[in-house]
Amino acid sequence: MMFRGRIITSLVMLAIFAVMTAIGLGYPDKARMMPLLVGIPGTLLALAQLIHDMRFRETETPTDESAGERRREIAMFGWLALFLAGIMGFGFIYAAPVLVLAFMRFGQKESWTVALAGGVGTWIILYGVFTRLLELFLFEGLLLPLLIG
Repeated sequence: MMFRGRIITSLVMLAIFAVMTAIGLGYPDKARMMPLLVGIPGTLLALAQLIHDMRFRETETPTDESAGERRREIAMFGWLALFLAGIMGFGFIYAAPVLVLAFMRFGQKESWTVALAGGVGTWIILYGVFTRLLELFLFEGLLLPLLIG
């Protein structure tokens, strides 16, 4: 069997989610909820994607669409890097809603109403559900504590 890019990506994602789930099982009860909440569905979905990629081979030859697809992939990696930098700098509660709003408005060309709803919804889930309701600690960022003092 020839290893294609999709199969390798599916294998890597399966490994990441499986290891995250296994590590999460060793955490104390309160701390294991978040890794398992993400890890178990991620492992199952990555496994399903791997099975799909292995069963259905691509029969298409590269066309002009591959250049457009490559641009979209580069843009998505750019957004991913921006999300990572924003969350590392300013934490989940402050950076994620702003970045979701920016991605929906500028990256996906949604209307301001939809983009604002996405940003506000993200803040409600992160702050209202995770911080207040579940009393979970979310990463506060590296720059924000320095700026606040």
